[in-house]
Amino acid sequence: MFAHLLPHSVPFFELLEEQNKIIRNMATCLCHVTDMKNTEENLKQINVLEEEADSLNRKITWHLSQTFITPIDREDIHAINLAQERVADGLQNLASRVFVCGGSYPRFSTKMIIQNLSGMLDDTQVMLEELAKKKDFSAVLHSLKTRKADCEMLQAAGRAEMMESEMDSFEKVRNVIVWSQAYDRLEHVVDLASDLADTLEQVVLKYV
Repeated sequence: MFAHLLPHSVPFFELLEEQNKIIRNMATCLCHVTDMKNTEENLKQINVLEEEADSLNRKITWHLSQTFITPIDREDIHAINLAQERVADGLQNLASRVFVCGGSYPRFSTKMIIQNLSGMLDDTQVMLEELAKKKDFSAVLHSLKTRKADCEMLQAAGRAEMMESEMDSFEKVRNVIVWSQAYDRLEHVVDLASDLADTLEQVVLKYV
């Protein structure tokens, strides 16, 4: 009985890395969607993964409320958990908008933005692993920021291409409206991935 009264630790970094893996898998599925590979199956998988992310978010939150010993400050664990959960929600919302775009969505700029977004999330994986070791990850952060800048450039080019098309039918007008919403969500998810990186940077500065 005495053992139950002792403070216990929870592998929070393992849980956060598992959460990060989920959002990276969601981004990979989204890349397959824009490549027209098993579209419906990948969209369904994104929804399944988002549910797993929700469950893991609740698990991490519960453990924080029950655990005395944490590897880093509990507010930092909470901040990372929340930032990754927001990315998962953003990816699911983006996937639903891509689905609405229908057969018109395999645009070059969109595919490249989503590939860069997937790369940004891969960078956050490395950052999280380095944080667990309390090591600096400035080189990886620079890579992520470069990818974000590329996304912004591609976004501007995609919007310009969209607006330059002739509006000579209702279907083209509809496509412009739908694509405007898709680009808005793309921009939002890229910002969420960047926010996650900023959160990790703020945390690592406390320990390195």
